[in-house]
Amino acid sequence: MQQAANTSSQPMPLFFKRIVAIDPKLHGNLRLDRTNQYRFAAKVQAVPIGLTEFDIISQHYPILFTIGPNPVPVALLSLREGDNLFVQPTGQWLDGAYIPAYVRCFPFISVEDAKTKTTVVGIEPDADQFRSSLGQRLFEDGRPAPLLSDTVAFCQAFRESANAAASLGRALEAARLLEEEEATVNFTAGGASRIRGFKLVKQERMAEIDDTTFLDWRRTGFLNGIYAHLFSASRWGRLIDLSAPKPAARAS
Repeated sequence: MQQAANTSSQPMPLFFKRIVAIDPKLHGNLRLDRTNQYRFAAKVQAVPIGLTEFDIISQHYPILFTIGPNPVPVALLSLREGDNLFVQPTGQWLDGAYIPAYVRCFPFISVEDAKTKTTVVGIEPDADQFRSSLGQRLFEDGRPAPLLSDTVAFCQAFRESANAAASLGRALEAARLLEEEEATVNFTAGGASRIRGFKLVKQERMAEIDDTTFLDWRRTGFLNGIYAHLFSASRWGRLIDLSAPKPAARAS
């Protein structure tokens, strides 16, 4: 696959500056070292999610839809831009919180080769996770090591799930169930945060969906996704709690 172009019509995926196809001739000596954990996501307010993740995501994060003609579902990770409440100073994800699949895929990604129209796995070659002497090998004797084989399967599965989630967004937009919203959060310790540029499903409009569409959405799993999205509204409280100033430790 040719290196992806970073143009306004073809923006690079989140976290990526350039993408090249994984190739044993070029990357045969690369190793994956996740010592830095998730520091690359420390300033990301939201990440895309797959349809199969909606249930588990809804138990940890609010699920929102982006604005625009093709709304994409995302997990909201913070009340402030340029912030992620779940990446700790050590680089670890907050203990007990589900780590979205898109985050776990990086520095790998499943993309379509524009020339062959086939799906391949690419990498961010300059990612901190890649080393020449530390970590697990990507290739052994010129063949994919178990780590790489498992990663390829995981990235491809997420791509399919993300495509299904994008289809849900388009279906909701076409049915006029999404409405642009904004939220203002006032903190008890003072200050406020306003979040704009997202859409939510208007639950009261669900009754307007015809029976054929309703049954089709049940078959495709869209209904489960909608219900998970609505349930996830209760997770705003968790973001507010995590945003609250921590009490100062008492001197012993």
